[in-house]
Amino acid sequence: MDELRARRLRNVIPVLTEQRNILVSGGLSFAGHLVDLAIMQLQLSLHEISEDELSEFSDAVSLNLASGDFQD
Repeated sequence: MDELRARRLRNVIPVLTEQRNILVSGGLSFAGHLVDLAIMQLQLSLHEISEDELSEFSDAVSLNLASGDFQD
């Protein structure tokens, strides 16, 4: 990812976070959740994390939670 695109993504995230907080404080929790998903997608793009990598990470976390195998 080029630096200009990365900078633009980094600049959008705080704006979306502020808008999410406004939505949630106004009682629109589902809309806030949708904005959270958009923020997560931007962060994944910014850090070049693929959907497959996220899925593998999620599976590993789920397995650890299910087995009670917690490590700091």
